[in-house]
Amino acid sequence: MNGKVIFFFIVVTGLTVISFVQGQTLDDVQLLDLATAQQIALADNPSLAAAAERVEQARHRVEQARALYWPSIDAGGSAATIRMSENDATVQSMFPGGADIDRNSEKYRLSLGASWLLFDGFSRKFSNLIAEYGQQESEQARRDGMRLLLQSVAESYYRAQLAQYNKAIAEADFSFNSKQENDAKMSMDAGAGSLSAVLNFQVQMNNASTDILLAERDYDLALYGLAVLLGRESGQMPEGLELAIVDMAEEHDFYELSTEKLLQAATVNRPDLLRRVFSLQRAESSVGANQAAFYPQLLLNGSVDADRADDVDFEGDDFGSTLSVNLAYNLFRGGGDQARIAEAKASRREAARTLDQQKNKVQSEVRQAITRLEQARAQLKLQRASVKLVEQSRDLVEEGYKAGQESLARFNEVQRDLVRTQSRLALSLISLYTNRQGLETATGESLIPYLMDDRRDSEIK
Repeated sequence: MNGKVIFFFIVVTGLTVISFVQGQTLDDVQLLDLATAQQIALADNPSLAAAAERVEQARHRVEQARALYWPSIDAGGSAATIRMSENDATVQSMFPGGADIDRNSEKYRLSLGASWLLFDGFSRKFSNLIAEYGQQESEQARRDGMRLLLQSVAESYYRAQLAQYNKAIAEADFSFNSKQENDAKMSMDAGAGSLSAVLNFQVQMNNASTDILLAERDYDLALYGLAVLLGRESGQMPEGLELAIVDMAEEHDFYELSTEKLLQAATVNRPDLLRRVFSLQRAESSVGANQAAFYPQLLLNGSVDADRADDVDFEGDDFGSTLSVNLAYNLFRGGGDQARIAEAKASRREAARTLDQQKNKVQSEVRQAITRLEQARAQLKLQRASVKLVEQSRDLVEEGYKAGQESLARFNEVQRDLVRTQSRLALSLISLYTNRQGLETATGESLIPYLMDDRRDSEIK
């Protein structure tokens, strides 16, 4: 199976699952599989919802930056009652016709003004870019939260799966020793067996019961952790909900891993890496925004004003207008502009170094994930072969014990070996699934179905 077939399978399966569980809640589910759990977590996890609100804040900051391109229109008005001082009235009464000065008067004013910034040294352009890149950073941070949440859900889900496997192994061990106890009692009743053999198998049954209780505890703890990730307010899963058991992986499920292709996929898909790219672009825009201080500003102002005394019955003759073009060019600001540009350039260099470091980190994570997955495959093959060998050995020793050729201690030993080997096989299987999810997390490919769903929702809106 080549990489393209795997990619196609992941996308088609993800889209099918998403279309099925869209709008589904955990209370509607009786048999929970991993894909459904991950989809519900993406919809209901509070931390992810908080990240979505940060994206919304960034979107509104973009709208604020775009508003700078529009003119500003302001309307105003005033009404004033003025009482002239007695001295001023005395002086004015001395002028011809001023014998009867009314010391009280009213003044009314209306104004409508508009100002439009025509040029500001491209400051608005770079402010828009800063806001847009900031929005992209917030969006990539949200997507990275999705990526890590998908991994956390998978880890909790597979821990519960391991507990189920361990419980089944312990129950099989209990049943086996229970049968041996019954056979030992029959032999003792017939005079051919001993009480010590009966007691031995009862001890083994108690040990198996302890393992069952421990597995049940681990299962409950894993479900509690999963419930938190799925946003359950109660902190626990619904009553009666069961987990779908993962199947044993077969040899034909394994496919060759291309390190170079996986590294390339991580470069394209990892949100934390893309976030650093947008951070660098935002830092570069900040340099341009600060350089705008060395350009003049050109501002167009216009206003219509009206003044009237003693009544508010404005007429056309009361209105006048003003239109002006204003140019402002700062000649000296104490070196502050140069310092701000130097600071912005240093921030840009920091962002570039951080991006390089993140690239190295992503490549390291992908290579580690590949190594862990390859080791998990090798361990699964080895443990699967070991279980067959130990089962054969246990059956032979059982026959020898019943024929009196093998000791009870040897019989206990091979049974314990079988239980341990079966537990290791279960651990290897769950490790394979967990590390396969870990590789998809490291490359960012685990997000592909959900991001395609986001784009489809955006197109509908």
